Amino acid sequence: MSFGSWGFKSPLAHAVSYIYSPPRRRRRGVWLLAILSVAVVVVVLVTSFRSERRVLAAYLDAAQSTAGTAAGAADEFLDLVDRLDGVDRQEFVTSMAGIRQAAGTAGTDLVLAEVPADALDAHARLSLAYSSWLEGLEVLEGAAVAAADDPSAEIPGELIASALLELSVGDRAYEEAVVALAGLESEADVDVPTYPEIVFRPDGGSDALLAAVRASDALSQERDLAVTTVAFEPRVLSETEAGVGVVPYTDRLIVNITISNIGNEAAAAIPVRVVLSSDRTGTSAAESATIERLEPAESTSLEFVFAVVPVANYELLIDVGGTDGETSLDDNLLVLPFVVNEEG
Repeated sequence: MSFGSWGFKSPLAHAVSYIYSPPRRRRRGVWLLAILSVAVVVVVLVTSFRSERRVLAAYLDAAQSTAGTAAGAADEFLDLVDRLDGVDRQEFVTSMAGIRQAAGTAGTDLVLAEVPADALDAHARLSLAYSSWLEGLEVLEGAAVAAADDPSAEIPGELIASALLELSVGDRAYEEAVVALAGLESEADVDVPTYPEIVFRPDGGSDALLAAVRASDALSQERDLAVTTVAFEPRVLSETEAGVGVVPYTDRLIVNITISNIGNEAAAAIPVRVVLSSDRTGTSAAESATIERLEPAESTSLEFVFAVVPVANYELLIDVGGTDGETSLDDNLLVLPFVVNEEG
């Protein structure tokens, strides 16, 4: 039996057409997609390569800049060591602080730089160099002044030897880092700048350095305070042959005293006592103050006010308490006789 034999035509019995791409056109689309994918990958790779090259170039420049700073610090350090026989303690401490700061800053700047994968080995060696230099300089500074203060002590000598070993480790690590960086020119196809030579370890070694600091009088500890100036207000008019100052008529004397640290060690909690006495009037007045701290070569002024009467002989005594370990006390005590003129 056929559908036609029932006398009607099925609504489903109609021509059906299928939409399709010819095989050739379909293959062309696949190839285009593949080509586009490859192009995208190439662009990504090229962009990534260029980015890595920029990071590497920036790191090489940063390494050169920090190395220049460290090289300057090394030259200054070796010059300081060569001049130890003529360097006083204050200059030594100040110079060492500047050298350590320069080396430390260079190391910090390098740590902050972005490190590319190609430079990881060199960066590790540079980091070791900077940390070793800084450690060696810090130990050496303390050991040198300790050896100067007590030439017979053995520990400072051992510390100096340890410090120079740290400096040697830093020198060697830097040398190896420069070799590793130079190798990147062919490995990574990048221009590598020239790096300066850096040597912190002195040629003479620990024995020569220890002998130099032990023989240096200028490096040894010196604690010394002194009364350096005294000024009256009103000012002294003249001085008698006996050394008695003549002060114009006044009933109020202002005394300005300058105390200085002429040693090479800081002094703290310095007591100052000023006494004004008169045999004629039978009176005595005392004032005191405490100076919190004086660094080497630092001075400070104190002001005291006393009541006085005319035609009276006075004696002003200024006493600055000695700091711990001070042996020269002659300039800590000062006595000034004076007389106040009568009115008119």
